[in-house]
Amino acid sequence: MTVTSRGIMTGVFFRFFPRLAGRLAIFWLLLALPLAVPAARVEGTAPRAHVLVLMSYHHGHSWEDTILKGIDEWHGVGNAQRPVFHVEWMDSRRYPDAAQRERFAGYLREKYRGQPFDLVITVDNNALEFALHDSELLAGTPIVFCGVNGDPVPIVGGRAGVTGVAEHFDLERTLRLARALHEDAGMLLFLTAADETGAGIRETLRRALDAMQVELPVDHWVVDNLAQIAPRLKALPEKTLIFAFGSMPETAGGRTLGPEEVVAYLRARTALPLYSDLDRTVGFGAVGGYMNSGLETGRVTAGLAIRVLEGEDPAAIPYVYDAPLALVFDYKELRRLGIPTRKLPEGRVLLNAPPSLFDPEYRGQLIAFSTVVALLLLALIALLFRSRMQAERQAALRYQATHDELTGLPNRRWLMEHLAARAPEGGSLALVMLDLNRFKLVNDTYGHSFGDELVAAVALRLKQWLINDELLVRFSGDAFVIVTRCDSDGALEGVRERCSRMLVEPFMIKGRRIPVSAAFGMSIAPGGSDEHERLLREADTAMYEAKRSGRAQVVLFDNGIHERAVRQFQIEAALQLALERGEIGVHFQPIVDSDSGRTAGFEALARWTHADLGPIPPVEFIRAATESGRIGQLTQLVLRAACRAFVPHLCAHGQPYLAVNVSVSDIYADEFSTRLVEILAAEGVPPDRLVLEVTEDMLLGDVHAVTQALARLRDQGVRIAIDDFGTGYASMGYLSNYMVNIIKIDRSFVRNILTNGSDQKIVRAVVSMAADLELAVVTEGVETAEQAALLRQLGCVLLQGYAYGRPRPPEEWAVDGRLEALSA
Repeated sequence: MTVTSRGIMTGVFFRFFPRLAGRLAIFWLLLALPLAVPAARVEGTAPRAHVLVLMSYHHGHSWEDTILKGIDEWHGVGNAQRPVFHVEWMDSRRYPDAAQRERFAGYLREKYRGQPFDLVITVDNNALEFALHDSELLAGTPIVFCGVNGDPVPIVGGRAGVTGVAEHFDLERTLRLARALHEDAGMLLFLTAADETGAGIRETLRRALDAMQVELPVDHWVVDNLAQIAPRLKALPEKTLIFAFGSMPETAGGRTLGPEEVVAYLRARTALPLYSDLDRTVGFGAVGGYMNSGLETGRVTAGLAIRVLEGEDPAAIPYVYDAPLALVFDYKELRRLGIPTRKLPEGRVLLNAPPSLFDPEYRGQLIAFSTVVALLLLALIALLFRSRMQAERQAALRYQATHDELTGLPNRRWLMEHLAARAPEGGSLALVMLDLNRFKLVNDTYGHSFGDELVAAVALRLKQWLINDELLVRFSGDAFVIVTRCDSDGALEGVRERCSRMLVEPFMIKGRRIPVSAAFGMSIAPGGSDEHERLLREADTAMYEAKRSGRAQVVLFDNGIHERAVRQFQIEAALQLALERGEIGVHFQPIVDSDSGRTAGFEALARWTHADLGPIPPVEFIRAATESGRIGQLTQLVLRAACRAFVPHLCAHGQPYLAVNVSVSDIYADEFSTRLVEILAAEGVPPDRLVLEVTEDMLLGDVHAVTQALARLRDQGVRIAIDDFGTGYASMGYLSNYMVNIIKIDRSFVRNILTNGSDQKIVRAVVSMAADLELAVVTEGVETAEQAALLRQLGCVLLQGYAYGRPRPPEEWAVDGRLEALSA
């Protein structure tokens, strides 16, 4: 349409208001996106498609940026559900070599390992060629292309499942229009880049010029860089029309300028008419014409993508060769070149056109009045918009700073500000901190994106359990805080009961049934208290107490917990010195062959007596070693001490073995097998006399990593035992896959075995299945002769427990296989 105006006030209003309205619309859209996306996750019933968008060049390349903007207007095309977009930039304009593409391919494979795509959208030739030849990540994935220079048929070849939009610049129409606007033109000059995009454009030029049979002299400059041709511009004939297509480097090896920057560069160095193929160049020095529109191209591409995602066969969707064009002109360039607007085709759009006054008779008065009113209105609108936008921007920044992006919940910063701002009031304030158990195992097994979905599902579940004015905060990765009131013992018990039931029902994440448990710690402060840091610290301490003890109920902070925390700190502080001095020793507990009555082996148990703290239970200093990162050092010390103490038993009748507990982190350490060989060789213990006991947790890790770790140990000749079997998640299938040698039935199945028929059935079943898998079975926790007799009836041969001997120093045990301990 032709752009006109009816007066300064009307012209100014309609000139600036659409820009302001457009910018406000974009601003509101950006604010709404972070809220809309989580809502879609929670409320959507159908799974969203995943679409990979491959951009040939780099972020900031205007042509591709506008195409991407058009694609991103997905919600405006029909009623199709918006997919999850994964946008990647190849940067092939600045780094065109094959090595860069190979690195990019490796990057995609690593980043999207295990992520299937429902569709690939490619922008420009390089991205399409890359997608067509990627046989690993994108094989068989439907492709919708756009922005392809020239005919896409030779590029696509016989590849099935491809459709798209060709970058069709109607050069003939623009040339005829330029000839009509410049009737005295004496020469046509075409500038194209010295790259594959430029080659495609030159082929299009050749076909258009052949079809038109242009009688004017035609010159082609293939541009390596703009600085190279800048001096030549001044020598061009006066009536030359310049056509500049595509992006070009400014200097040799320098930054590549976008199409609008190329036109602006040329316009600053020549007064000759400039034409281009992209609508974005109008306003930077291009006269105008029938121009490619990146925004419209993106919208058409989105329409094709929707059809493919809705089930249409891409092969049945014809290529779009008539890409949408914009008929746009720069009014300033038309005036500079003396071209009247009446020579322009109908339906054109004029940029930079000044408003006109509709009534010459009152022109002077109207100009003055309109100017004053317009300035006042613009000033008022500017102030209002600025104030509102600043307020909205501050609110958005404030929200981002105080809320978690994944779950939409308030974060730790919000919690601290909320607690600090609470007015003194009656009643007690309670904080419940919960931390998911074994969450790292979920991330290691299924990946961090899976873990994020689990955290979001847990957050939703917790929100549904809130009552009254309770608040929920995502405190850290897998930790949450519930702020509630606890004015009575009944309220406390109510909190305990709700916490125990919150996570009973498993979660379904990506089709997997995931059981989740958590440790809950609680602290209470009287109303009006301002010791919020202490309240939070105590809740955190109580939560770790619950995690260490394995209790499912809420642990309420008390002085005993504080004293245990202080003791734990003291143990951790003294541990390193104890390890360096070798203060931690070993005791042996026998493992008895109940058929022969002889000692089949000894389990080495670490013992530490501190000068000030006295005897420290193993569970305390092992936990301290694990949490302080010294578990590997402790394991090697115990292993060396146990091997040294075991040497006298190497010649004992029946060849008893030595069992030493090692942690999962020890097993996974690459250097552990090497250190093991060194210790065995130094102490003179054959590898086949050593059994390493690990917990069931190890079997739940990455199958490949577990297999490699156990294979390294088996190669050394040692055997593997699974300790505390039956208390975790292991199964006979795991044991068969990983080829362990011994399983140790946990003492919890022995404690009540005389009266509990279920325990008897479990033990009998384990013994039977172990026999089928040719695994030895050791039963722990045997404390009475009656238990030993019943276990023998159930098929248990190797027994361990106080009924046969408590842990004692190694030198107190006979070396000839007898059960009796030597006198101290």
